[in-house]
Amino acid sequence: MLLRAHGIEIELPAGWDGRIYKRPSGDPTLHAASFALPRDDGDFGSGATARMPHGGTFFALREYRPGDGLVPGAGLFASRQLPLPLDTRRFHPRALQVGRRGQAGFQHFLTWGERPFCLYAVVKPDVRAAVVASGAGHQVERLNRILSTVVLQTKSQ
Repeated sequence: MLLRAHGIEIELPAGWDGRIYKRPSGDPTLHAASFALPRDDGDFGSGATARMPHGGTFFALREYRPGDGLVPGAGLFASRQLPLPLDTRRFHPRALQVGRRGQAGFQHFLTWGERPFCLYAVVKPDVRAAVVASGAGHQVERLNRILSTVVLQTKSQ
């Protein structure tokens, strides 16, 4: 399924759910998951991750508005690319927006053109592992394939 809106494009595989939206007076956000997304949710998917099944994967790509100290390409937003391939060792329970048992998260801030973004991803492995992310190798591999299809315009459309 091809999603395209607000200068963001992605190809999602069969069985995945996704949407690109922009709240009134807000900035573009992409949500995608290997399970059905809730109709309404927070920008970082707190509702989706609350109902995430074992084996589930969720990610958000949220754009920020420059100003008030946020300078595209500087500080937290200095990176100029998605950090592909993602590494399971970078997923950790302490990186979650909302801590939930059995889940591990990842976040990365970047600037594309002059557009600042945060990539936030959450996995919930099928298996119980001493380190949650160690059981999520296949989920992270699939996430890498999906994220490799992201196309960002240098300006929001």
